[in-house]
Amino acid sequence: MWSFPLALPVFCSWSLALMIVLLQPGWVAAAETADVDVGLYALGAFPSDQGLVAQGGNPLDTRIANGAGAGIKAAVFPHYFGNIVGVGLEFFGHGSEITFSSPARTGSTASTNLWVFNSTVNLTLRYPGKAVVPYIGVGGGYSSGVLTHANIPGRSDRDFEGSWTLSYQFFGGLQGNLTEKVFLFSEYKYVSADYHWKELALDFRSQYAIFGIGLRF
Repeated sequence: MWSFPLALPVFCSWSLALMIVLLQPGWVAAAETADVDVGLYALGAFPSDQGLVAQGGNPLDTRIANGAGAGIKAAVFPHYFGNIVGVGLEFFGHGSEITFSSPARTGSTASTNLWVFNSTVNLTLRYPGKAVVPYIGVGGGYSSGVLTHANIPGRSDRDFEGSWTLSYQFFGGLQGNLTEKVFLFSEYKYVSADYHWKELALDFRSQYAIFGIGLRF
């Protein structure tokens, strides 16, 4: 089980570790045979309201709020493949809120904060244009859904609870090159993960709008 106070430092430490790895001499040497793209971004999350199973029922009035967050990603595009195929790592997180009518107590509204943290390995295909670079990709890895301040009738644990699971994503976007080394990017992403907590489960499906800035080494 993971709490939000624990998950946030872990997420930040992964991001810091990624930056440290990219600054190692081996990556500098790799830049001679490959493009290395590193990006930081802000995101808007737009989850589906479907897929919640609560206390043995499927509430029809489930609402999963839109959220905001941030992420970091890096990818290596070998020159051998014409800078078209890339493999990379990505970490991102955001907040949301779940509300629904409690099946355990008629007329009662249940609510809980939901924090989502994803870490994935991505495969990216891009067209290496000079000014604009379109790309698409897929990824898979681990996702953590953390509940905090759970106000759910009949539930003894109101503080926090985490669920680790496998996740996958599809994405597509555009890079706009400001200089040879600096670029802006905008991306659409779709993520799927299945979370399971005590007396609560969610087939999490969400769309994301991403805007960020990156460096190319």
